[in-house]
Amino acid sequence: MDDRDVRYLAGEMDEGVSEANAETLGAELAWLREEVRRLKAVLPAPPFVEAPAIEDRSAILPRNPSESYERRSLADIQRLVIHHSALPAEIGPETIAQFQVRQRGWPAIGYHYFITADGLIIQTNPLETVAFHTRVGNESSVGICLAGRFLDDALPTPAQLDAAAALCAYLCGRFGLHARAGGIVGHGELVDVECPGSQWNEGLRWREELFQRVEGLQTAAGRRRQRAIGHYLLFWQEAGRWDEPAWEAARRYIARFQPICGFSIETASQAEYVTIVGDESKFPPAVETHLREAGCIVERIAESDPHRLRQAFDRMVEQDQRFLSVGL
Repeated sequence: MDDRDVRYLAGEMDEGVSEANAETLGAELAWLREEVRRLKAVLPAPPFVEAPAIEDRSAILPRNPSESYERRSLADIQRLVIHHSALPAEIGPETIAQFQVRQRGWPAIGYHYFITADGLIIQTNPLETVAFHTRVGNESSVGICLAGRFLDDALPTPAQLDAAAALCAYLCGRFGLHARAGGIVGHGELVDVECPGSQWNEGLRWREELFQRVEGLQTAAGRRRQRAIGHYLLFWQEAGRWDEPAWEAARRYIARFQPICGFSIETASQAEYVTIVGDESKFPPAVETHLREAGCIVERIAESDPHRLRQAFDRMVEQDQRFLSVGL
């Protein structure tokens, strides 16, 4: 790592934002938030896209033992902000987290997601975290960093673009964000920095390539929505027995989201989304495979203890979160 790498890693490219224009930027951000709310009210909701594979390292990356990020409601999220690490692509989130925690005194790494050059999506902070990934709007945005330095004619790898599109399409569906209406922006569109690189919105314009891939995934997801049942909550039963404790645990969730509830795998296979309630002792992996092959988007809540299951459902109600990993 040379001196330039260290300067980028330390975030010196952010220092171009003076106090004089910070107030102007804040006013502009407030206006943009109102514009996003207005557009959400008139635009149709984006299609719901299934979550891509995500490796969660948020609990194991270096953290500051005496500091912690503020928390927010998921309902506050209004924007996805794209970054590049401005470092050689082989430098991963562990090194960046260590530097930002030890040298800058941050509570943890400044991003929510990190995408490696080979397309691995790593979650680096919970979405409820107000992480320090940009000077303005941290409280309402999600920071997504792609490994690499995209200056001159350097671009993300095809695998990175595919992964970034999959992640953005999922998050846009989950939070009702529209890519071309401010739902996805580059870091440099919020503050005066050359991030996520000089080719983001000019030259090779990989911003447009990312948007087109997101829209392709959303179009494909929209075609899958033509099903008789929207959401089916699948409970276990066998030989006159049924999972009454699980049903009772889900009572608040059922009242809030009003899914179709039942015990039939074949009926569930006609749904767009299926939530399996039960671990593999109740529903073996073959059931999940059958539902996916039938075209369903499947999530499993595998908690077997009724008390913890009730807590899980109640948390979903409190966070207005129909699914844990599916974009709705």
